[in-house]
Amino acid sequence: MHCIATVTSNAARLMDSVGYLCQLVSNPNTGARLRVSMDMIWDKPVDDAVAELDPPVTLQFCYEHFCGIYHVNPADNFPASSLKNFLNHDNIDFFGFEMNYKVEYLRRAHDLVVKNWFDIPSEARLSNPERFGDKVDLSLQEMVSMDFSREYSKATDVFQSSCRRSSELSTDQVIYAALDCYFAYKFAVRVSISSSFRLELVL
Repeated sequence: MHCIATVTSNAARLMDSVGYLCQLVSNPNTGARLRVSMDMIWDKPVDDAVAELDPPVTLQFCYEHFCGIYHVNPADNFPASSLKNFLNHDNIDFFGFEMNYKVEYLRRAHDLVVKNWFDIPSEARLSNPERFGDKVDLSLQEMVSMDFSREYSKATDVFQSSCRRSSELSTDQVIYAALDCYFAYKFAVRVSISSSFRLELVL
């Protein structure tokens, strides 16, 4: 496994990146859909952050082996205008963990609508009930341990309040943010393929 990560705090660069992804599904007549993993990292539990509408430290998107990391610095530099058409695209599906909180944050804090979104643990329970059906609120760390036999830290172990708004992300933070979204993309591929196969069997 490998991924290539780019880091920016420039909204124009982010718009160029998401614009490229939109071009991949620019022809609605093909029926093609794009699968993208999405994540945001806070320095506190996500439910607390969303309740207080605190801006995240990073915003990440991953497609295949390419991960874009947007560093929200300063705190009011959230790139809402760059994301509007991307998040609301008819033919792009966004996958991630704790997606209900993240979608709610985008709606409440920035009036952004994520049109097609899927929570990976929920999809995993549907696609493989024998393995995941009795597990509630699966975390990324748990799924990485189960499927890749790797120990994986929680975000708050890497993103501390004391350094959250530094001018640059540390190497450890960049690596964590990239792996976070890349693992989510790998799981998104697995659960969406399993779901499609299940649907074909039903039909």
